[in-house]
Amino acid sequence: MNRLLIVAICLMAAASRAQGTTTDLVTQQRAASEIINRFTGGRLKVNVELSLKKNDDGCDRYIYSATSDAVTVRASSGVAACRGFYDYVKEKGAGYCGWSGTRFEIPQEVSCSPVALTTQFRDHQYLNVVTYGYSLPYWDKARWDREIDWMALHGIDMPLMLVGAEQIYREVFSEMGLSKEEIDEWEVGPAHLPWFRMGNLAGNTFDGPLGEEWNRRQVALAHHLLQRMRALGMKPVCPAFGGFVPKAFTAHHSGTTEATGWNWIPADCPNYRLNPASAAFVEVGRRFLQKWEKEFGMGKYYLSDSFNEMEIPASAATLTQYGDSIYKSITQGSSNPEAVWVTQGWTFVYQSGNWGNAKFKALTKNIPDERFMVIYMSPEYGPDKCWEQYEGFGGKEWCYTMLPNMGGKTFLTGRLTDYAQTYLNKLYSSPMRGNNTGFGLTPEGIENNELLYELICDAGWTGAEATISLEPWMEQYANCRYGICTKAQKEIYRVLRNTVYNRYIDHPRFSWQVGGNLTGSGNAELAPEFYAGVDSLFDNIDELQKINSPLLEYELVELAALYVSGYIEKIASKAAGCNNDIVTGKKLIASLDSIMLDLDAALSLHPLYSLKRWEDWAQGMAKNKSSQLRNARNARRIVTIWYGLHTSDEPVQDYAARIWSGLVRDFYRPRLISTLKERLGLIPSFNRIEFENSFVASAPTLSAAREIKGDHLQFLAEIIRRARVNELLVNY
Repeated sequence: MNRLLIVAICLMAAASRAQGTTTDLVTQQRAASEIINRFTGGRLKVNVELSLKKNDDGCDRYIYSATSDAVTVRASSGVAACRGFYDYVKEKGAGYCGWSGTRFEIPQEVSCSPVALTTQFRDHQYLNVVTYGYSLPYWDKARWDREIDWMALHGIDMPLMLVGAEQIYREVFSEMGLSKEEIDEWEVGPAHLPWFRMGNLAGNTFDGPLGEEWNRRQVALAHHLLQRMRALGMKPVCPAFGGFVPKAFTAHHSGTTEATGWNWIPADCPNYRLNPASAAFVEVGRRFLQKWEKEFGMGKYYLSDSFNEMEIPASAATLTQYGDSIYKSITQGSSNPEAVWVTQGWTFVYQSGNWGNAKFKALTKNIPDERFMVIYMSPEYGPDKCWEQYEGFGGKEWCYTMLPNMGGKTFLTGRLTDYAQTYLNKLYSSPMRGNNTGFGLTPEGIENNELLYELICDAGWTGAEATISLEPWMEQYANCRYGICTKAQKEIYRVLRNTVYNRYIDHPRFSWQVGGNLTGSGNAELAPEFYAGVDSLFDNIDELQKINSPLLEYELVELAALYVSGYIEKIASKAAGCNNDIVTGKKLIASLDSIMLDLDAALSLHPLYSLKRWEDWAQGMAKNKSSQLRNARNARRIVTIWYGLHTSDEPVQDYAARIWSGLVRDFYRPRLISTLKERLGLIPSFNRIEFENSFVASAPTLSAAREIKGDHLQFLAEIIRRARVNELLVNY
């Protein structure tokens, strides 16, 4: 054979093997330019040049500079180019990209001297398995496209990409003898897929099965997402087999499975896990990854979790067997000789007392350091659950990620100084840093608390191990988001730093958001300084109106909603303690009814805080009426009762605790008021469990929100004033 032809064939084969792991710089440059152009609306000339190389550790670099009529960004990848341009925009106070909206204005002075940065992290990780239940299970192509733009501008290059896995599993299990009906019985609805994927639960109790239409659309969506991610030079983390199979698998391959247990829900809906010593374990995993790569192209990073909030094997030998079997299934299934097993580190935090360094070493005993990565999660949980006890994970690669939100809760919380300074300072100085390659975000729910996410992303791109000074950072945040930072804004940011942003609450919710428990069960505390600060802010509403910024309006909605929610807590607690004082009890209940409708109306002004939006997405992912209704029930279930048709309080009921329009007026308000009326003897009885089940079953039916007439900011100021007036009743 002609020698040149042989060389060409070898090069083509190498290119084919590399599909999904590398993208040529021309493609990355084009993809980055398109994102920048969308962000700016094409109003500013921006030259993107991918002429820089990553440093010796594989970390990205950029240099931006500008003349009077054009900005030039030189970078080492598409993501680095987007981040470099975004940093230029932020330095100029010219724009902002967030979930609630974007802003971009051409800077008054476009030109600037060159600014260079090399990030301290090779990997910038994003998303949690659970985010796929609490925030994005129903996202369509358009919504995902906006998120990928957001990722790139914020410098994220290692997103978790789990879309489409269920169809691949169906094909594998069908080949191994299971019927369509047996697989259908195993599946759950879209919002419960995270816990299904991690082996915590299974079965149609959770609005399954997914259906052929869903799986077909998810496969098409996964193709699109991977194409876009790879085009930017991202390194998506894709699914691998964790050992979980349908219950019926045993009938076809006897003696190979055991029921899993999860301490958050009853044991009547377990998943099933293969014995790691079984040949079927590696066989299923190998087949899954082979089919995945045949469908979507070769990847490098593959996620597998076998012990999420489950009992951990006591035997070191058994743990080693699990590690060996998962690793073999990946290396035998992937065509990439450098494939890496990635695992979420939540189990090492949540069950730190049961793991310990010895068990971690047993799990990973036979896996090369460069072929295993831990996504360590939640330093927020304190030093007793810190990564340092694992001694830097023994030389294995690991990403240090923040977990600032549980369940998509909308309460503002998180110590800003920790995200800006403390966590990274500790990482940089620790002798246990080990082979730390990455930094990132693993929230359970997103589209909330935007300031906090902006800060964390910035912390991951500070360069030269620098940390962030909060006061000037927050002023710049306001300038970027609103185009101005007034005296009133500076003062409220100072108040927030001293109150809600000076404390991390992992599961913040008010008592009125928790079943029938009206006193003592809420932990969403608001300090007097917070109330006083919001009062002062809204006393200057005329000044804020002059700014004329939708993004500012949304922030004011969030602050007003939190303020009013706190007053609802006070009034509900007082009403619950009225005992036989029927007159006062009636006054307080009437006050609650009105103020909660005020709160709901205010929330209707926010583009993200809406139950209708959530349920519309869910229905939009199906064409036939029955699937639309099932998806809508699934969407409503995950943010309320969580479980199936429940008969008593479940540990995860009311877990999401979202202060949303629609949810307040049709769920929290009637449940709270009926509970109080029953307690005061104003109604004979109230079957709360029946009401909650009925609310889920009636999805997507909602009552109409209270109409807002006139200026929106004046309305917010008015409901703040009415909340103050209601304090008189509380102190009656």
